[in-house]
Amino acid sequence: MRNSLAFSAVASFLLLSGCAISPYQEEVTGVSTPIVVSRIRCETRDAIRGQMAAYLLLQEDDKVALAKGYELKNRKIPYSEIDLRPLSRDLKNTIASFARYAVTYDFTFDGTITSNINGSLTPTTTFSAGNRGFPFTARMDRSRQNIQTFRETDTFGDLLKKTPSDYCPDPHENTPRNYIYPITGSIGMAKQLRDFLSLKVFSNLAAEEGPPTFTSTITFTTMMRGTADPTIVISPVLNTTTRSGGYGVTSERSDEHKVIVGFAAKASDMSEAEVAQFLAPGTAFQTPRGTVEEVASEKAVNESILRFELGRQSGPIIVNESLLSLF
Repeated sequence: MRNSLAFSAVASFLLLSGCAISPYQEEVTGVSTPIVVSRIRCETRDAIRGQMAAYLLLQEDDKVALAKGYELKNRKIPYSEIDLRPLSRDLKNTIASFARYAVTYDFTFDGTITSNINGSLTPTTTFSAGNRGFPFTARMDRSRQNIQTFRETDTFGDLLKKTPSDYCPDPHENTPRNYIYPITGSIGMAKQLRDFLSLKVFSNLAAEEGPPTFTSTITFTTMMRGTADPTIVISPVLNTTTRSGGYGVTSERSDEHKVIVGFAAKASDMSEAEVAQFLAPGTAFQTPRGTVEEVASEKAVNESILRFELGRQSGPIIVNESLLSLF
């Protein structure tokens, strides 16, 4: 009886991770999907501010540019309190061009749970002339999968000027790296943005039509596995039926978290009034929706999916018309 209880406890413990009907990422990460998205958007926002600061700090002969660069670099100063209008005309136009840049994030959260139980039981009848066994085995396999996909698109201007303080604190601290479930922490958006801007400025990044674009696919896979192999044995008593058996219990969970990031550079012009509005302190600025840059960033993500994702699928592929609408 005691051995039976021990087996039940072990089996129950291993199967807890596999008891969910539909596996969601927040069950293992402890972070809801909207919070994951907000952290990545806020990380992008901070990366934009950092690149603006770095650019101004390169203007070593311009005291005003250096002063504003240090203000941007100092995260203790909220962005909404920084006035960039004193910059020279050329620098104002360059910094204001960031407002038109766009970024699209295409998320895929794929969770799979596999729970297997392999069992064997051997009833043994004891006779005066010896024992006779009647072995049999049983197996139960369960597998469940849940895939969530969704997309967010931002302009740099809206991220910097329109993000509510309760959504993305200003000044804020980026979430640290999470080495078990990286999607819930910092995923390196500053590096992605820096690569995009470097290619645009120094490598003549261009497109056949529309603004230059850049995409990056970031994938994190985490797998957890638990096993147990308890054995049940009841001591034989003469002229009675005894049983012995063993059960192999395996519970495995695999989570693949993917985000495809697509950047698009400035293509449309801004009026002097829009430039001044973007550079002024406060939040009175809004980019019109559906800009050329937003459409280009979404198209870049779609092209990445068609080139690198659909090509790996076996069998026939059905492409939704909405995916092709931007081509």
